[in-house]
Amino acid sequence: MTARPENRGSEIRVKGKSMGRERSGERRADRVVAASASTAESREHVCGGPAVCERASANGAGAGRFGDMLERMAVLFEAPSLASLAGRTLLMLAGIVVMALGIDIVVRAGLGNSPISACPNVLSLAFTQVSFGVFMLMWQCVLVAVQIVILRRDFRVVDLLQIPISVLFGLCIDVFVQLLGPLAPATYWQSCLWLVAGMAVLALGIVMTVLSRTVMNCGEAVVQAVSRKTGVRFGTVKVGFDCTCAALAIVCAFAFTGHLTGVREGTIVCAAFTGVIVNVYMAAIRKVQALLSDDPEPQPAEEA
Repeated sequence: MTARPENRGSEIRVKGKSMGRERSGERRADRVVAASASTAESREHVCGGPAVCERASANGAGAGRFGDMLERMAVLFEAPSLASLAGRTLLMLAGIVVMALGIDIVVRAGLGNSPISACPNVLSLAFTQVSFGVFMLMWQCVLVAVQIVILRRDFRVVDLLQIPISVLFGLCIDVFVQLLGPLAPATYWQSCLWLVAGMAVLALGIVMTVLSRTVMNCGEAVVQAVSRKTGVRFGTVKVGFDCTCAALAIVCAFAFTGHLTGVREGTIVCAAFTGVIVNVYMAAIRKVQALLSDDPEPQPAEEA
């Protein structure tokens, strides 16, 4: 008879403990729900409302997909296929040919040589036993050395290919000299038109070599090296480089011949405006790329 009250008492104690655990579990669940609600409310307050939060999440997912796409494109860009490399090489070679044509048009204008070749031309007039082509090759080697000094560790061994490209450059110049021989301008104003046309063609060839992102002509490679190190636009650095080449040619003319030769008003005009034309071409290319881009600009989030 005494065992029953003891059993009933133990049963009551077990039931009380289980009910206490259930109540504590309910209180913890209530605290979790309240914390979740407060987190959602704070997130909605920051975003500007539940609808805006949903749009932000969707935009975040879209941005993640776009970032993945850019990463894949970057990998392809860093490791280009053989077809892409061949196309860029052809663009670079075509740019070298176009540059040679532009220089010959400037020379045929009869108003002075282009700045990049003005100094070798003056030296060839001062030292007639050495040809203009030899001085041009020596000048290109000096420009390669200047790049090494500017870039140091950033100078690529592949950029030494600028030297054989300079040989191709000289050969193209000689070919176009023969082709343009019978087309000399007759008046000064015709010479001015030839000069402007030559500058436009020369600037186009420069842009082609830059866009190829391979090996450029030595002069433009120096300009690109300075632009990379200083952050100044390529065309602006080009103007300064051409003016420096023209000034150096004038100094060489007076130092070795005693008078001004090989440099005229056309040389100064080329030095001042070829880089400007390059900037115009670059700006036009950027506008075309922007028009062809299918990427809409992100819209600002609307307030609820």
